[in-house]
Amino acid sequence: MGDKKKVLICGAGSIGIYMGALLHAKKHHVQLFGRRKLNDVGVGNIVIHDKIFDIPEKLFKIPRNKKYDFIFITSKLYDFAKVVRLLKKSKSDAKIIGAVQNGLVDISKAYNLLGKRIIPIVAFSGFNIKGNVISVHPTPTGWKTEFSENGKKIAKLLHSAGIPCTSDKKFDELRAEKTIVNCSLNCLSAVERKTFKELFETKRTRKRIEKLFEECYDALRQRYPLKKSEIIKKRMFKHWKNLNHYSSTYQDIISGRKTEAEYFNGYIIQLGEKYNISTKNNQEVLKEIKKLER
Repeated sequence: MGDKKKVLICGAGSIGIYMGALLHAKKHHVQLFGRRKLNDVGVGNIVIHDKIFDIPEKLFKIPRNKKYDFIFITSKLYDFAKVVRLLKKSKSDAKIIGAVQNGLVDISKAYNLLGKRIIPIVAFSGFNIKGNVISVHPTPTGWKTEFSENGKKIAKLLHSAGIPCTSDKKFDELRAEKTIVNCSLNCLSAVERKTFKELFETKRTRKRIEKLFEECYDALRQRYPLKKSEIIKKRMFKHWKNLNHYSSTYQDIISGRKTEAEYFNGYIIQLGEKYNISTKNNQEVLKEIKKLER
């Protein structure tokens, strides 16, 4: 990357702090904007992969009229619009704005507000923060972003910091695949209070995974180019079945936070209604999550 970049990360939870710490370690000028999780981390260091990293500058308000090279939005989806409005109000801007998301999400409404496209990024990994320790559970797919000039610049920046990100021509296909993974595993991990590994090892929950997978695949293939279901299913099982990791949905539930289930399983249900495809299992697991949220 050569020269050092000015980076603002908005929504500094486990992923945002992880990104910020690794970029800061490469001498980029990083600022973290967040709320509860960022405050809970306290001062000093953060531990990632058993290595100690300095925590970048922490902000609890977005600076006004600042110019950055990169702004990354890493907030939960239900806070995404709020963060975009705060950026607009602050009049701070960046040459490139990226958003780390968990799958297929429509963020086009934010383009008009900020006056530029927001580049989506998907992390095929599990993250958890506890105290000053961030646990990362990677898969071979790594992180992906779109195959555009700005996408390539994001991938280059993150890769140079040790985050395995690449831009991919089949990015939308990969986003759809990640959505299938999320909808098949995340809510189930919360409902059953099991890690991914435990879900796959238990015959009853493994059967639920397969039913959710089939519904998600049938719904998403109506709109997105997907490989054969056998290929995607085999890859999902191979990459995720041994992860001793509780889903972000589980982490949200036990912390008393709102989940993103409506954005993912809810999206599958909407597609099912549009294309006359049964989404019974997605409806059931979403109903269970809403009960837990209450």
